[in-house]
This record gives sequence, C-alpha cells and structure tokens, in this order.
Amino acid sequence: PSVFSRPRTWLVVRSRNSEDVARSMRLDGLHPSAFAEVMDDPDTERLFVSPPVNGYVVVMGGALPDPSEDIDTCYRFLADMSDRLGHIQFFHGNPALGHHAWVKLIERKVIRAYAWTGETVWNQGDLTRAEQKTGMCCFDFLEDHDEGSYQRWETVGANVDRLPMLASIWSVDPVVFEDAAIRLKPGWSGRLPVRRSEFN
Repeated sequence: PSVFSRPRTWLVVRSRNSEDVARSMRLDGLHPSAFAEVMDDPDTERLFVSPPVNGYVVVMGGALPDPSEDIDTCYRFLADMSDRLGHIQFFHGNPALGHHAWVKLIERKVIRAYAWTGETVWNQGDLTRAEQKTGMCCFDFLEDHDEGSYQRWETVGANVDRLPMLASIWSVDPVVFEDAAIRLKPGWSGRLPVRRSEFN
C-alpha cells in the first residue's frame, strides 16, 4: 500500500524554488525536510513546502485554512499569500462532509473561486474550461437546500472526487508524491508565524 494519503487541503504556488516559497510565507522554524519526515511529525501546525514538480510547489499541512471555519479568514490568508507569491491555487475536499473549494489568485486578484461548506459561501469569477471539462457543478448562493437533497449530495460528492483531476489540469495533483523519487527529494517545513485567525 502507498504511504501517501492525499491531503484534504493544499496550496499550490507557481514556482521552481521551494525555499523562496517557504521564506516568502515567512514560516518560523524553517528547515530542510523530506516529505516523509514531515508526514511522520505529530506537529499538525507544521507546513511542508514540497520540492518543485512541473513548475509548481505544493504546500500541505494542518495550518492551512479550512473554508468551513471562516471563509473571510480563508480569503484574507489566500490574498496575503498571493500578494507575496503571485500565482497561487488552493484546494480543499472533505469526503465525509462533502465540503470542497477551489481557488486561483494571481497577484492578489481572484481569477476563480468556489467554496461549498453545506451551502455556497464563495463563488467568484467565470467558470473555467477545466471546471467544465471535469464536470464540476457549482450551486448559486442561497439555493434551496431541501429540494433534491439526495441529488445534491451526489453532486457535492462528485465534486470532491473530481477535485484532484481539476488540480492536475490547473497545476499538479499531490498524488505525485506517491512516487518515491519525488517523495524523497528535500523540501522545507516550518510554521506560520501567526494563527490563521489573526490574518486580517
């Protein structure tokens, strides 16, 4: 069996230099780490900044924002990261709850964002060709949640299932870390300097 489990939440940065990404994020306690070391670390607040894969760096860890907790905090975090890093993408998929999100920002501008956490909490920008190609379905704000609830659950479940495919079209699917050759390459790890809730 694979030692890799795709994270629920991940951030993607268009970059070929993971150290630059880690330093731009201003991570505390920054040091070189292999993916396997960080995944074995019980410190859930530690973020792992991957080695570059096809021109992108993937950031994973429990300190990334959860859209279901506070979508405004999530937006501020991503806008701040885009201000520092330029082109970023954010993905979140919780199979148990059906919650999901995909976001793309360039130079702090939201190109596309959609988040569903029991209801649509963020829907900005035009539907992209990649979303159409993967069959993603987006609900309108304040859409009636009681009508057709079974069909709705099927739809949100399908969105979660298709999220990695969307990620692979936009940039990279973290499943690439199943490849031992990539998994053993050094990246960086550290902690965000403040709690997520302090971004404002």
